[in-house]
Amino acid sequence: MMYGANIGFAPTRLLLLAAIVVAGAMAAACGGGSAQEGAANEITISANLQHTCGVRADGSVNCWGGNALGQARPPGGEFKLVSAGWDHTCGVRTDSSVACWGWDGYGQSSPPGREYRSVSAGGLHTCGVRADGRVDCWGDNGDGQSRSPGGEFESVSAGAFYTCGVRTDGSVDCWGKDEFGESRPPGGKFKSVSAGAFHTCGVRADGSVDCWGGNALGQARPPIGEFDAVSAGGWHTCGIRADGRVDCWGKDDDGQSRPPGGEFR
Repeated sequence: MMYGANIGFAPTRLLLLAAIVVAGAMAAACGGGSAQEGAANEITISANLQHTCGVRADGSVNCWGGNALGQARPPGGEFKLVSAGWDHTCGVRTDSSVACWGWDGYGQSSPPGREYRSVSAGGLHTCGVRADGRVDCWGDNGDGQSRSPGGEFESVSAGAFYTCGVRTDGSVDCWGKDEFGESRPPGGKFKSVSAGAFHTCGVRADGSVDCWGGNALGQARPPIGEFDAVSAGGWHTCGIRADGRVDCWGKDDDGQSRPPGGEFR
Protein backbone atom coordinates (compact mmCIF):
# COMPACT_ATOMS: atom_id res chain seq x y z
CA MET A 1 0.00 0.00 0.00
CA MET A 2 1.41 3.35 -1.03
CA TYR A 3 0.04 6.71 -0.02
CA GLY A 4 -0.36 7.67 -3.68
CA ALA A 5 1.35 8.27 -6.97
CA ASN A 6 3.43 11.27 -8.02
CA ILE A 7 4.20 12.30 -4.48
CA GLY A 8 7.69 13.56 -5.11
CA PHE A 9 9.71 11.19 -2.89
CA ALA A 10 13.38 10.50 -3.52
CA PRO A 11 13.76 6.98 -4.99
CA THR A 12 15.42 5.64 -1.84
CA ARG A 13 12.49 6.80 0.26
CA LEU A 14 9.99 5.21 -2.11
CA LEU A 15 11.83 1.92 -1.77
CA LEU A 16 12.03 2.31 2.00
CA LEU A 17 8.32 3.02 2.36
CA ALA A 18 7.47 0.10 0.07
CA ALA A 19 9.73 -2.22 2.07
CA ILE A 20 8.22 -1.13 5.37
CA VAL A 21 4.64 -1.64 4.25
CA VAL A 22 5.29 -4.92 2.43
CA ALA A 23 7.13 -6.33 5.47
CA GLY A 24 4.22 -5.47 7.74
CA ALA A 25 1.67 -6.87 5.30
CA MET A 26 3.61 -10.13 4.94
CA ALA A 27 3.85 -10.54 8.70
CA ALA A 28 0.11 -10.07 9.06
CA ALA A 29 -0.69 -12.39 6.14
CA CYS A 30 1.50 -15.17 7.53
CA GLY A 31 -0.07 -14.91 10.97
CA GLY A 32 3.27 -14.24 12.62
CA GLY A 33 4.78 -11.17 14.22
CA SER A 34 1.46 -10.02 15.62
CA ALA A 35 0.81 -8.75 19.11
CA GLN A 36 -2.23 -9.39 21.26
CA GLU A 37 -5.38 -8.99 19.20
CA GLY A 38 -8.22 -6.67 20.09
CA ALA A 39 -8.69 -3.84 22.52
CA ALA A 40 -10.34 -3.75 25.91
CA ASN A 41 -10.64 -0.96 28.46
CA GLU A 42 -8.26 1.41 26.67
CA ILE A 43 -8.58 5.04 27.75
CA THR A 44 -6.40 6.46 24.95
CA ILE A 45 -5.61 4.92 21.57
CA SER A 46 -3.30 5.58 18.61
CA ALA A 47 -3.23 3.83 15.22
CA ASN A 48 -0.84 3.91 12.26
CA LEU A 49 -0.01 1.84 9.16
CA GLN A 50 -0.03 -1.71 10.51
CA HIS A 51 -0.50 -1.56 14.29
CA THR A 52 -2.50 0.09 17.05
CA CYS A 53 -1.67 0.78 20.70
CA GLY A 54 -3.71 1.97 23.65
CA VAL A 55 -3.20 2.89 27.29
CA ARG A 56 -5.40 0.90 29.67
CA ALA A 57 -7.06 2.30 32.78
CA ASP A 58 -4.27 0.79 34.91
CA GLY A 59 -1.60 2.61 32.87
CA SER A 60 -0.30 -0.43 31.00
CA VAL A 61 0.05 -0.30 27.21
CA ASN A 62 -1.66 -2.83 24.96
CA CYS A 63 -0.77 -3.14 21.23
CA TRP A 64 -2.12 -5.29 18.41
CA GLY A 65 -1.57 -5.71 14.67
CA GLY A 66 1.67 -5.94 12.70
CA ASN A 67 4.70 -6.58 14.90
CA ALA A 68 7.46 -7.51 12.44
CA LEU A 69 9.81 -4.94 13.98
CA GLY A 70 8.58 -5.03 17.58
CA GLN A 71 6.37 -1.96 17.23
CA ALA A 72 3.48 -3.77 18.94
CA ARG A 73 5.53 -5.23 21.80
CA PRO A 74 5.38 -2.53 24.53
CA PRO A 75 7.46 -2.56 27.69
CA GLY A 76 5.94 -2.88 31.13
CA GLY A 77 5.19 -0.02 33.48
CA GLU A 78 2.60 2.73 33.66
CA PHE A 79 2.02 5.24 30.87
CA LYS A 80 0.00 8.44 30.47
CA LEU A 81 -0.24 8.34 26.68
CA VAL A 82 1.01 6.44 23.63
CA SER A 83 1.65 7.33 19.97
CA ALA A 84 2.00 4.81 17.12
CA GLY A 85 4.34 5.67 14.24
CA TRP A 86 4.96 3.73 11.03
CA ASP A 87 6.98 0.91 12.54
CA HIS A 88 7.76 2.25 15.99
CA THR A 89 5.80 3.41 19.00
CA CYS A 90 6.54 5.87 21.79
CA GLY A 91 4.78 6.66 25.05
CA VAL A 92 5.08 9.02 28.00
CA ARG A 93 5.41 7.20 31.31
CA THR A 94 3.81 8.43 34.53
CA ASP A 95 7.20 9.84 35.59
CA SER A 96 7.20 11.92 32.33
CA SER A 97 10.06 9.95 30.74
CA VAL A 98 9.59 8.68 27.17
CA ALA A 99 9.96 5.03 26.17
CA CYS A 100 9.98 3.87 22.53
CA TRP A 101 9.94 0.42 20.93
CA GLY A 102 10.06 -0.97 17.41
CA TRP A 103 12.29 -0.07 14.48
CA ASP A 104 15.15 2.30 15.29
CA GLY A 105 16.94 2.54 11.95
CA TYR A 106 16.98 6.35 12.08
CA GLY A 107 17.08 6.76 15.85
CA GLN A 108 13.33 7.36 16.00
CA SER A 109 13.08 4.96 18.96
CA SER A 110 16.00 6.50 20.90
CA PRO A 111 14.48 9.40 22.87
CA PRO A 112 16.58 11.87 24.86
CA GLY A 113 16.61 11.33 28.61
CA ARG A 114 14.35 14.25 29.50
CA GLU A 115 10.87 14.82 30.89
CA TYR A 116 8.07 15.37 28.38
CA ARG A 117 4.43 16.41 28.53
CA SER A 118 3.54 14.67 25.27
CA VAL A 119 5.09 12.69 22.43
CA SER A 120 4.17 12.07 18.77
CA ALA A 121 5.60 9.25 16.63
CA GLY A 122 5.66 10.03 12.90
CA GLY A 123 6.98 8.24 9.84
CA LEU A 124 10.68 7.86 10.64
CA HIS A 125 10.97 10.47 13.39
CA THR A 126 9.47 11.35 16.76
CA CYS A 127 8.84 14.66 18.52
CA GLY A 128 7.93 15.55 22.07
CA VAL A 129 6.99 18.63 24.07
CA ARG A 130 9.25 19.10 27.09
CA ALA A 131 8.07 20.14 30.52
CA ASP A 132 9.29 23.68 29.72
CA GLY A 133 7.33 23.79 26.44
CA ARG A 134 10.24 23.40 24.07
CA VAL A 135 10.07 20.74 21.34
CA ASP A 136 12.65 18.00 20.84
CA CYS A 137 12.67 15.75 17.77
CA TRP A 138 14.78 12.69 17.04
CA GLY A 139 15.14 10.28 14.14
CA ASP A 140 15.22 10.96 10.40
CA ASN A 141 15.94 14.56 9.44
CA GLY A 142 16.30 14.22 5.68
CA ASP A 143 13.61 16.86 5.10
CA GLY A 144 14.23 18.93 8.22
CA GLN A 145 11.34 17.29 10.09
CA SER A 146 13.50 16.83 13.21
CA ARG A 147 14.94 20.35 13.18
CA SER A 148 12.48 21.93 15.59
CA PRO A 149 12.25 25.71 15.95
CA GLY A 150 12.72 27.49 19.23
CA GLY A 151 10.00 28.82 21.47
CA GLU A 152 7.31 27.22 23.59
CA PHE A 153 4.62 24.86 22.31
CA GLU A 154 1.41 23.45 23.73
CA SER A 155 1.41 20.35 21.48
CA VAL A 156 3.26 18.76 18.57
CA SER A 157 2.26 16.31 15.81
CA ALA A 158 4.79 14.33 13.74
CA GLY A 159 3.60 13.51 10.22
CA ALA A 160 5.18 11.39 7.51
CA PHE A 161 8.12 13.66 6.64
CA TYR A 162 7.20 16.87 8.46
CA THR A 163 6.06 18.15 11.85
CA CYS A 164 3.57 20.74 13.08
CA GLY A 165 2.96 22.18 16.51
CA VAL A 166 0.67 24.64 18.30
CA ARG A 167 2.61 27.40 20.04
CA THR A 168 1.55 28.85 23.39
CA ASP A 169 0.06 31.87 21.59
CA GLY A 170 -2.21 29.57 19.53
CA SER A 171 -0.35 29.93 16.24
CA VAL A 172 0.71 26.84 14.27
CA ASP A 173 4.28 26.32 13.12
CA CYS A 174 5.38 23.52 10.75
CA TRP A 175 8.76 22.30 9.53
CA GLY A 176 10.04 19.61 7.20
CA LYS A 177 8.81 18.38 3.81
CA ASP A 178 6.44 20.76 2.04
CA GLU A 179 5.63 19.03 -1.25
CA PHE A 180 1.93 19.91 -1.18
CA GLY A 181 1.83 22.84 1.24
CA GLU A 182 1.43 20.59 4.27
CA SER A 183 3.99 22.69 6.15
CA ARG A 184 2.41 26.06 5.31
CA PRO A 185 -0.25 26.66 7.97
CA PRO A 186 -2.68 29.57 7.79
CA GLY A 187 -2.67 32.34 10.34
CA GLY A 188 -4.95 32.54 13.34
CA LYS A 189 -5.21 30.70 16.63
CA PHE A 190 -5.64 26.94 16.98
CA LYS A 191 -6.43 24.60 19.87
CA SER A 192 -4.84 21.52 18.27
CA VAL A 193 -3.17 20.31 15.08
CA SER A 194 -2.72 16.92 13.40
CA ALA A 195 -0.05 16.18 10.76
CA GLY A 196 -0.95 13.38 8.32
CA ALA A 197 0.90 11.99 5.32
CA PHE A 198 0.75 15.03 3.04
CA HIS A 199 -1.97 17.21 4.60
CA THR A 200 -2.57 18.85 7.95
CA CYS A 201 -5.71 19.78 9.84
CA GLY A 202 -6.26 21.80 12.99
CA VAL A 203 -9.09 22.87 15.28
CA ARG A 204 -9.28 26.65 15.52
CA ALA A 205 -10.09 28.56 18.69
CA ASP A 206 -13.72 28.91 17.56
CA GLY A 207 -14.07 25.14 17.00
CA SER A 208 -13.97 25.22 13.20
CA VAL A 209 -11.55 22.93 11.35
CA ASP A 210 -9.03 24.22 8.84
CA CYS A 211 -6.89 21.96 6.62
CA TRP A 212 -3.99 22.59 4.26
CA GLY A 213 -1.74 20.56 1.96
CA GLY A 214 -2.61 17.73 -0.42
CA ASN A 215 -6.30 17.57 -1.28
CA ALA A 216 -6.53 15.15 -4.22
CA LEU A 217 -9.32 13.16 -2.53
CA GLY A 218 -10.92 15.88 -0.44
CA GLN A 219 -8.93 15.07 2.70
CA ALA A 220 -8.18 18.76 3.23
CA ARG A 221 -11.74 19.96 2.60
CA PRO A 222 -13.40 19.84 6.05
CA PRO A 223 -17.12 20.28 6.64
CA ILE A 224 -18.43 23.31 8.47
CA GLY A 225 -19.38 23.12 12.11
CA GLU A 226 -17.78 23.02 15.54
CA PHE A 227 -15.27 20.29 16.44
CA ASP A 228 -13.48 19.28 19.62
CA ALA A 229 -10.70 17.24 17.96
CA VAL A 230 -9.37 16.26 14.54
CA SER A 231 -6.98 13.58 13.23
CA ALA A 232 -5.35 13.60 9.78
CA GLY A 233 -4.53 10.22 8.22
CA GLY A 234 -3.00 9.27 4.89
CA TRP A 235 -5.71 10.39 2.47
CA HIS A 236 -8.63 11.00 4.83
CA THR A 237 -9.43 12.95 7.99
CA CYS A 238 -11.78 12.42 10.91
CA GLY A 239 -12.95 14.78 13.62
CA ILE A 240 -15.12 14.68 16.73
CA ARG A 241 -17.87 17.30 16.63
CA ALA A 242 -18.89 19.29 19.68
CA ASP A 243 -21.92 17.01 20.15
CA GLY A 244 -19.71 13.89 20.21
CA ARG A 245 -20.49 12.63 16.70
CA VAL A 246 -17.60 11.66 14.41
CA ASP A 247 -17.43 13.10 10.90
CA CYS A 248 -14.86 12.01 8.25
CA TRP A 249 -13.90 13.26 4.80
CA GLY A 250 -11.53 12.20 2.02
CA LYS A 251 -10.67 8.74 0.70
CA ASP A 252 -13.22 6.04 1.53
CA ASP A 253 -12.29 2.95 -0.50
CA ASP A 254 -12.02 0.83 2.66
CA GLY A 255 -14.77 2.55 4.61
CA GLN A 256 -12.28 4.65 6.58
CA SER A 257 -14.48 7.73 6.16
CA ARG A 258 -17.71 6.03 7.25
CA PRO A 259 -17.71 6.23 11.03
CA PRO A 260 -20.28 4.45 13.20
CA GLY A 261 -22.96 6.37 15.02
CA GLY A 262 -22.88 7.29 18.68
CA GLU A 263 -20.89 9.72 20.79
CA PHE A 264 -17.09 9.75 21.00
CA ARG A 265 -14.56 11.53 23.20
